[in-house]
Amino acid sequence: MAHELRGAGFKARGTSWYKHGPDALLVVNLQKSLYGPQHYINLAAWVKHLGDAEFPKEYQCHVRVRATSLPTHNAEALGHALNLGDESMDTEQREAFIARFMREEAIPFLESLGTWEGIRAAVNAGKLKKGLIYKEVQALLQAPASP
Repeated sequence: MAHELRGAGFKARGTSWYKHGPDALLVVNLQKSLYGPQHYINLAAWVKHLGDAEFPKEYQCHVRVRATSLPTHNAEALGHALNLGDESMDTEQREAFIARFMREEAIPFLESLGTWEGIRAAVNAGKLKKGLIYKEVQALLQAPASP
């Protein structure tokens, strides 16, 4: 996963990766479950119009969604790959699947949230219906002239 994120221009800081888009700071965060071998990939965007932040935590971002909640046929399989207790995949298969998912689905989706138009398009297409969108972003989306 690190190779794909680095290749897309993300910079690591702790368990998160950051990349500046024109209108939003993009965040990828790897989270381990407190209760078992499950891991999560959290995708987020900090809308620059709503304030400055150099390295916001994923949970502080204005737009958030888990990679397993993206509207893609591979989301369920990603959940299995991120569960290290799931023995249906060996380590090599798991790493290859996660890398491909990041490269082909998660990173392009997150990069689309780097612009205000991309955020609007994702919301209008229902791609964030399983995510969280701050009310300030929702208000801006409903305003006649968005930033």
